[in-house]
Amino acid sequence: MKITVKNSQLTQETIESINHLIGEDINATVAFKLMRIIKELSSIVEDKNKLEKKILDKWAKRDDEENPIVGKDQDGKEIEGSVELKDPKSFTEEMEKLSLIENKIKFDKIKFEDLNLKTAKVKDLMKIEFLFV
Repeated sequence: MKITVKNSQLTQETIESINHLIGEDINATVAFKLMRIIKELSSIVEDKNKLEKKILDKWAKRDDEENPIVGKDQDGKEIEGSVELKDPKSFTEEMEKLSLIENKIKFDKIKFEDLNLKTAKVKDLMKIEFLFV
């Protein structure tokens, strides 16, 4: 069974969880397969991040000098790392469409038992459950 993963499941934390798993004492064959999967997923995450930035740039309100206008809270204080949007609904729709895109990865899912893990962090496994049969 091939791996299918939605963009919404792919974050930098996903890659870090897989890297953490590779750092464990696991079957060498599975570790190699995971390294190959990471390369493919990293490329997808990079492309997704670029497109998210492009969508944000498209919908960000700009000042007279074409700089994005920083978002403000209810008290009028600037919210670091946020921007005001020209059309929040359209922005959200585009981001949702992007997050629902499914990526097919050429590798088969991994049998969890093949990892031979003695311990694992549940939070890591939850982020990468799409990898396992």
